[in-house]
Amino acid sequence: ELKIFGGTVVKEILRELKLNPVLDLHGLTLAQSKYLLRETFDHFKLMIAQDPEFPKTLSVITGKGLHSLGGTPRLKFGIKALLNTQAIPYNEEADGYKIKFRS
Repeated sequence: ELKIFGGTVVKEILRELKLNPVLDLHGLTLAQSKYLLRETFDHFKLMIAQDPEFPKTLSVITGKGLHSLGGTPRLKFGIKALLNTQAIPYNEEADGYKIKFRS
């Protein structure tokens, strides 16, 4: 099933990641972000195994939560919980996470 986020099909987003390995989740709900991130993880693992030139690092932009209700960065915290639950190593940055995949 293809999901559409802001007029862009998930397959198009994944295709762009080789050229620009940045996944910007601004404007998506937490559920949409989790779905897209899971698809991206699967895509990265597959592409790294097939293509030695494929980027090994993914930047995930969640934002700082400045526009969130109550100023609580729900998207950032939700994505952090997903990364921890899936035991995916990451470095936390001011506006998101940097994830390093192994070859």
